[in-house]
Amino acid sequence: MLRHQLPSASSLFTFEAVARLRSFSEAAHKLNVTQPAVSRSIKNLESHLGYPLFKRHGRWIKLTPNGDKLFRATSTAFNTVTDALRDIDQQQERCETITISMSATSVNYWFIPRMSDFNEKFPTVGLDFKMYSKDDHDPLHDVDLGIRLSSPEGTDLHRWPYSDEKIIALCSPEYLSENGTLDKPKEGRTHTLIEQLDPRYSLDEFFHSIGLNASENAAFVKFSDYSSILQATLEGHGIALAWLTDASKQIVDGNLVPACTQVVKTGRRYHVVASNLRPMRPVAEDMRDWLISEMRNDQKKIVSILKTNWDLF
Repeated sequence: MLRHQLPSASSLFTFEAVARLRSFSEAAHKLNVTQPAVSRSIKNLESHLGYPLFKRHGRWIKLTPNGDKLFRATSTAFNTVTDALRDIDQQQERCETITISMSATSVNYWFIPRMSDFNEKFPTVGLDFKMYSKDDHDPLHDVDLGIRLSSPEGTDLHRWPYSDEKIIALCSPEYLSENGTLDKPKEGRTHTLIEQLDPRYSLDEFFHSIGLNASENAAFVKFSDYSSILQATLEGHGIALAWLTDASKQIVDGNLVPACTQVVKTGRRYHVVASNLRPMRPVAEDMRDWLISEMRNDQKKIVSILKTNWDLF
């Protein structure tokens, strides 16, 4: 092995410097050591290898054939390592990571479906997702950006409007074709309504808001997890309430369709938030603007899909 063929790894650095500069004194200056130390290192290396590496005539030195062969190999290896380290440093400088805190549903059904768009917009930015639930009280420790509903005033947060809280009844295109709309089911059909156990906003509240009593004769399927509700709806198992901040991408892509045209605004608002206890990095500011822009573009498209007034949004 190489470490048994050399007296020390540092002897190669000393040899390469002397061979490149053709001078013991200049090599000593570059290595920040004394000239006698350089001379001793080369002498020990030659003694260990068993053959001379330099021809010496006073201050003039010249590589021997063996020395020239070793110098070319050493120089090539050092240059390769230098180039690799430079590439790694440049990549580290280019690649920044953003930590974002969103609900698991938003990550799975809003962000991941547009990951290709994100990568095209931010090709050198890495992502760390920190899932957030309504029971969390994390004040964004170690998080660059978060999305929160009606963030309380007086906390150590910057906030930027992201979306009003809007709730809509959705189903799959196949379910709609087979069963009809929420207010006009097809003859002989009754709807299956998918709801969360202990919901923050119930189907009854939604029906009351839009002036409809659609729960009569309906079958109910209930889940404790909101992500399961959206997944069951995507697979055509019924109609469910959805928050547009979670489901807008699914509506725009046609995976989910409105079961009725009414949209309920609760009066609350989602914000993009960031801690004001530390400065925001430029890449985090760009990410914030992208999140807000994507949500606004989704909602403009949904207005067209619903064929309704912008006033609803």
